[in-house]
Amino acid sequence: MNNKTNDLDTVYQRIWEAIVAHKLLPGTRLKEEELSETFGLSRGFVRKLLLQLSYHKLVNLVPNSGAFVAEPSPEEAREIFQARRLIEAELVRELASKCTGREKTLLQEHLEREHQAIEQGQQSLRIRLSGEFHLLIGKLANKPVLTSFLHEIIPRSSLIVALYQGTGARKGKAHHSGLSCSEHNELLDAIADHQVERAVRLMVDHLNEIETQLQLEPTAEEDVNLKHIFAEI
Repeated sequence: MNNKTNDLDTVYQRIWEAIVAHKLLPGTRLKEEELSETFGLSRGFVRKLLLQLSYHKLVNLVPNSGAFVAEPSPEEAREIFQARRLIEAELVRELASKCTGREKTLLQEHLEREHQAIEQGQQSLRIRLSGEFHLLIGKLANKPVLTSFLHEIIPRSSLIVALYQGTGARKGKAHHSGLSCSEHNELLDAIADHQVERAVRLMVDHLNEIETQLQLEPTAEEDVNLKHIFAEI
């Protein structure tokens, strides 16, 4: 039973990472049989896995239809980013007030991996590493309760970005990837130099920038000229 539990935890983590990396997009159907075959788990354990993902708002279980990667609403998106600003401001405040040389090195090594992912065009990896950078700040801040909340909403943020990223942001994906990494570098400098208030401001600005790129407002409906549409029919 313990081995099975470990398998379940491992598969949960792999699905979590796939969502964070935008490999599993909102609305994707997760078939029990396919998951069972892919990971070598019984259908019963797959159902437990899907229930766990549903509990953490990453999957929607639809009666008589199956399991689907969640599609957060615009209202939920706004609340998620509001929560992230509150949580991450405190985490970065804590870390910036006491950052050691070892902690600086760990953050630098992580950012080097982000840079490499961008240079090599590994977009999914870059996205996952970006989310993990925020989790690393929480871990190093040694605030396990706040970090556990963050661990839950980071993948939900990734679903939100995948679902609502504006057209302009999608066209400038490489630019925005570099911008995000640049903001992480600035954040690291402030943390390492113990510039607490600057680090907090940079974190909030960084999250605001991500949210700004989202198209959460419904697009205005254009007037439809039926005569024009059907003129040649």
